[in-house]
Amino acid sequence: MRKFVFIISLAVTCIACDKLIGNSNQNTEGNITEESNFPSDKLEFVTISDTTSYNIANKSDMPKIEINTNLLYPKANGVAGDDKLLLKDFINTCLGEKFAKKTSFEEAVKSYIDNDIANYKIEVCGSTPENKIKAESWMNHEKIISNEIFYNAHGIMSYACNIYTYTGGAHGLGVKSCYVYDFYENVEITLNNIFKDEAIPEILSLIKQELSHRDYAESISMDDVNVTENFYVDKDGISWVYNPYEIAPYALGEIEVKLPYSEIEKYFIENTAIKSIY
Repeated sequence: MRKFVFIISLAVTCIACDKLIGNSNQNTEGNITEESNFPSDKLEFVTISDTTSYNIANKSDMPKIEINTNLLYPKANGVAGDDKLLLKDFINTCLGEKFAKKTSFEEAVKSYIDNDIANYKIEVCGSTPENKIKAESWMNHEKIISNEIFYNAHGIMSYACNIYTYTGGAHGLGVKSCYVYDFYENVEITLNNIFKDEAIPEILSLIKQELSHRDYAESISMDDVNVTENFYVDKDGISWVYNPYEIAPYALGEIEVKLPYSEIEKYFIENTAIKSIY
């Protein structure tokens, strides 16, 4: 898959710090759907929610890392072309390639959490966790992992993986990574699968034009704006997502630009799967 999901990763185990505290896990099944001509071209999703905390030296009054996960993942139901490949790609995009080798989403999430706690032990605990000071607030880390489904019909799933990370300092950082997936063909839909090559400059012009009308346009670095692969689709159009610092200061947060199909369909390649949406 094309994108790097923002993850702080170090991979070793620290023998100086011990078991995690407070692990709760809840699974619920649910359908995320859009209008569709055929019931069979919608995926079913399962929700896995988890909050895990680890306090330094296993002492409740010491700094901690807290990891919150609220993730949807596609349920194997024979709708997709290859359910196992779909799940593997979904794990890869939401959690990272190293976790895509796991046989289930639950196992991948647990491995991801364990990895983050191991990283925290190495980075913060060192080899002498008992010498850490209770008031060292910089040692409190937090991560929130979630995803959202924007479109689920006609064999197309469009979704985003969201990761917020705080590792001390003035503020944390949130990153949204978007994907569009053809689950009949088991391939990711990229810009090349939607637009003619010669159309990209025109799309860029439309994006910049839309940004120029924003109240904060003067704060945007137009030279940094591109037709990013970080986009999602829904029934109304295509939205490009720019994370904090990519084209503007952190204070402006995440910036989205949506272009309706009526403005951009003339730039589509002839057989793009996107045409089935509108």
